[in-house]
Amino acid sequence: MPIAALPSEVGASSDDAPGQIFDIKRFSTHDGPGIRTTVFFTHCPLRCAWCHNPEAFALCGANEEEDACASDEDEDVLQQMTVAEMVKEVEKDVAYYDRSGGGVTVSGGEPLMQAGFVEAFLRECRRRELHTAVDTSGHASQTAVEMVAQWADLILYDIKSIDDESHALWTGVGNKRILENLKRLNDLEVEVWIRLPLIPGVNDDPVTLETTLTFLQSTRFRRISLLPYHRIGEGKYRNLGLDYRMGGVEPHSPEQLERIRRQIAEAGFEPHIGH
Repeated sequence: MPIAALPSEVGASSDDAPGQIFDIKRFSTHDGPGIRTTVFFTHCPLRCAWCHNPEAFALCGANEEEDACASDEDEDVLQQMTVAEMVKEVEKDVAYYDRSGGGVTVSGGEPLMQAGFVEAFLRECRRRELHTAVDTSGHASQTAVEMVAQWADLILYDIKSIDDESHALWTGVGNKRILENLKRLNDLEVEVWIRLPLIPGVNDDPVTLETTLTFLQSTRFRRISLLPYHRIGEGKYRNLGLDYRMGGVEPHSPEQLERIRRQIAEAGFEPHIGH
């Protein structure tokens, strides 16, 4: 389906319309298998208190109607690239993909807010036999989820809180759409890695983890990436004039992480810490 025919809810425009990004990270080893090039897209419908990429929403609004992306003074951060330009950029690292079994990951922000562009980019990567992964919160239309799942080799899917009220408190939105989209992915032929950001006092206690695992037992997904909380983004918040709600929260100790890893393994899943 050509991009021009896609509904506006997935950020469709035209085949030569640019995508908006704020960073390209090379030699990543935490965004899928092997050595990867991760492309970070602007815009995000969530406001996670622990987000380490606040520039995704600080420089751009949650959607096209809210705030236009900053320009001029921020043009050294924000970039606009066509699909052809982005493919050319990631192909610079093909030798590393071939040696390590790696590829390209699209992240954010929330890349599905520009799903029309992302779909076109994934198609071009597939045509060039580049392995692709999409890192998403799942808070998007089902159309967008199905569209990228058709072309991606791997979906990295965040579960930030299994409780709807807690999810809304800490991210600004509920999780019903996220869980429904994960159920839809369960019916599609695409590999999915569940990613659990481990946030002290939010989603890391044994009861909450048990509820999360019970839900995941109803899916075919068994690989779980545990992403320990860190404070790398705190300085970014200060630089952007934003409040950092997680001030004073300390990362987990090795013993705490091992307790969480063991609980997940004992439930029949395959836990991986940090990737």
